[in-house]
Amino acid sequence: MRFIKKLTAFICVAAVAASSLVVNASADEPYIGYNYDWWGDPIPSQNGFVVEDVISGAEMGAVTLAEPNDLFVHNETGKFYIVDTKNNRLVITDESFNPDNIKIIDTLTYSDIFTEADSKIKKTTFNVPMGVYVRTDKDGHTLIYVADSANERVVAFNEDLEIEMEYVRPSSDVYDAQVTYNPNKVIVDSAFNVYVVVPSITQGTVQFSADGTFNGYYGANRVNATAEVIAQQFWKLIYTREQIIAMRRNVSIEISNVDIDEEGFIYTVTETRTSDTDILKKLNPAGTNIFTNLGYDQYTYGDYATRYYKGKNYANAICDVDIDEEGNIYLLDFATGRVFQYTNECDLLFIFGGKGTQKGTFTSVSAVESYKGKVYVLDSRKNSITIFGQTEFGGIVQNAIYLFNEGLYDEAKGPWEEVLRRDANYWLAYIGLGNAYLNQGDYATALDYFYRNSRAGYNRAFKSYRIEVIRANFTWVMTVVLVLVLALIIISYVRKSMAKKKGKKTGGTN
Repeated sequence: MRFIKKLTAFICVAAVAASSLVVNASADEPYIGYNYDWWGDPIPSQNGFVVEDVISGAEMGAVTLAEPNDLFVHNETGKFYIVDTKNNRLVITDESFNPDNIKIIDTLTYSDIFTEADSKIKKTTFNVPMGVYVRTDKDGHTLIYVADSANERVVAFNEDLEIEMEYVRPSSDVYDAQVTYNPNKVIVDSAFNVYVVVPSITQGTVQFSADGTFNGYYGANRVNATAEVIAQQFWKLIYTREQIIAMRRNVSIEISNVDIDEEGFIYTVTETRTSDTDILKKLNPAGTNIFTNLGYDQYTYGDYATRYYKGKNYANAICDVDIDEEGNIYLLDFATGRVFQYTNECDLLFIFGGKGTQKGTFTSVSAVESYKGKVYVLDSRKNSITIFGQTEFGGIVQNAIYLFNEGLYDEAKGPWEEVLRRDANYWLAYIGLGNAYLNQGDYATALDYFYRNSRAGYNRAFKSYRIEVIRANFTWVMTVVLVLVLALIIISYVRKSMAKKKGKKTGGTN
């Protein structure tokens, strides 16, 4: 009888647990929310983003998409630009994806400022387009840049579909004539300098000025410090010039994708499963990686787990990067189909998406964009765009981060406490509360929150706590020290006096 009661209770508990799991993992959340703790181990966590909708080409009025490879959202106009690669066209819509607002571009014309005679390509149609970027100047003039891969150009045209410039293979000794020029992605800065990602180029992005002048390369990756590279550096100290020339060259891995933030900093990602060098970079105008000085280049981006096989590490394959208006960084992993959201200081916020056929998972991701708090992921095999909306939990986290970045540490305390009430595993909240208490001067409490969550925060709090303890106890500590010193002086004096008396007494006896 007792056994039956225990069995019944166990079944009831299991049923409740199963039902709660079903509620938490609804049909709109085919992926399990998780994050990473201080030791780099995956831990359960609430989702910051959930699926809102999946849009196909037919739903937006484009009949169908065929292997779309890029997506761009123009924040100033709210227009969405989709590179429909296999159909050799550009599809323009808006955030509603209303068929009435769609525009399809597959043919261009030459303009008065750039005629057919000026063109080296002499093509008015796209041929395997791979990337798109849109830039509007201060006078409201908009140019659309398409990486027209098989036509070996980046073509820039206005909203009247008139070509105003082409960025073609550089006729320079700096550009190797044996290297193909098949533009894959493109971005443009505020001065209308054009940065082109070419898969066969390892020296960085190919940079042009607005008038099409080739300016060289920008933002090259470092060479991965493998055992072979280190050995070659040693032998170069010994070998003759002829032997050095005969050595096999080691080159960096080519950049995979780029984005630019509102301040003009350029971000690059490198899609490789065999290296962890320069996976994510933030470049200043000189092409220097700012993350190197801050130590962020040593971080692991994407999932922490890697697989080692035959001398190589196989891990994430970050294929796209996007920076939202708040400075948050979104990395898209081709290998897992996941999106990783980071703060501007590269702290991991949320992970969502995944591989699969369900709503909210992907088969072949190609681009990620963010707009008005939502995240849009393009799948080139499903030929669709998945829209992720922010959860209530995600909104609380974002609010806390915003207050913290504004220097409102005390105001951020409440949201961080709410985050921990909802998810005790969310380690970033411990750091946020640690900073809040550190700002309030409560160093002992700050130490508790920083412990096992932030070594840098713990060191700052401990330093301040040590100074506070010394100041609070300075009077009695110094009093004790002075008493001890005075006691030592007295004891020393007494000993010397006794020794002198003993010496005199001994001398008198002799």
